[in-house]
Amino acid sequence: MNFDRVAKIYTILEKVVFGNQLQWARTCQLDMIKDRQRILLIGEGRGRLFTELIKVNTGAAITLVDSSEMMLTEIKNSMPSNNLANHKLINLSFEDFKPIYRFDAVCTCFFWDCFEMKKISGGLRKMHQMLVSDAVWLNSDFAINPQTSGFYTFLHKIFIRFLYHFFKVSCEIEANKLHDITLLGEESGFRLQSRRWHPSLPISSEYFVSK
Repeated sequence: MNFDRVAKIYTILEKVVFGNQLQWARTCQLDMIKDRQRILLIGEGRGRLFTELIKVNTGAAITLVDSSEMMLTEIKNSMPSNNLANHKLINLSFEDFKPIYRFDAVCTCFFWDCFEMKKISGGLRKMHQMLVSDAVWLNSDFAINPQTSGFYTFLHKIFIRFLYHFFKVSCEIEANKLHDITLLGEESGFRLQSRRWHPSLPISSEYFVSK
């Protein structure tokens, strides 16, 4: 998996295809972690959530882990150096990341949909071990709302298939389909507190606490 190929155009690409709707998913439950002090961001991409977290959690120490060196470079180039002083940007895959302390919050944005179910389950268990008890996990991802009508469900499935094809060709992602992140999260030591669905797109935002 290599997102370096799209790093320079990722934000433009996102805005052209989705407008500000992915950012809605990233930030619509951000209040749930506004008082957290040690926050882990996994697979952050171009840093749009990172930027908002710095504003909301001014005293927090944020650790950002991303396998794309180009994505991290784009973040560094787009932000004043004093904004990065208390934070760590680590160029590693999540599989290879070994933290030196536990976190009280973690955020994953459009990350787990890149992987097959076995790797998601293993990754979620590893993530759970990195957290203190009662830590908060915010997740945003593509998902099909079961309450959506049949016609729109069909359109959403076609749209998701197109996205998988694009990112498999351009970034060599592993996955071919979506998996139920809520169920996998519950099986990995998390308890779902709330889930918000986008009104017209196959996107959701989940708020969990670690059990």
